[in-house]
Amino acid sequence: MRKLGPEDLPDSGFLLGLTLVAYVLLQLPLAVAAYGPSGAIVTSLGATVLLLMGFLWVLLTLNGYRSRYRQTLTALFGTSALLSLFSIPFSVWRQATFDVQAASALPSAAIFAIMLWSLVIDGHILSRAISRPFVIGLLISIAYFLLHTTVLFELMPDGMPITED
Repeated sequence: MRKLGPEDLPDSGFLLGLTLVAYVLLQLPLAVAAYGPSGAIVTSLGATVLLLMGFLWVLLTLNGYRSRYRQTLTALFGTSALLSLFSIPFSVWRQATFDVQAASALPSAAIFAIMLWSLVIDGHILSRAISRPFVIGLLISIAYFLLHTTVLFELMPDGMPITED
């Protein structure tokens, strides 16, 4: 599974648009579970998409691979959409049992495992995008996760979304 990288994807605006739409649509249930139906959903999703686009553009430009921007963004949106699909049932389960005293830790553990898996996948994609060893991509993925989390905490101090990127 780790044989292909973003450079193996077609450089397609259509495919990028398709993965972006899939990502946003699959993030909606996760954002609703975190915030309820509110304007924070738009803020969260908008900030997430714009931050990823800007971070990736800077990363690829600094490493001399700006030509891989669309392919890498497509790979990140596509894999994040797929992982969001796996996260939705666990997020709904966790939210449904949030106030129950004997709530199972399983949904939270599953969400945490998916988050770790997401960091590894993003690390692979980023390492291939900038032609560096996997550990460098993983460290960049972790740094981006921390940046993303910090930005969302600053924008919405009353609640954090349950997103994978």
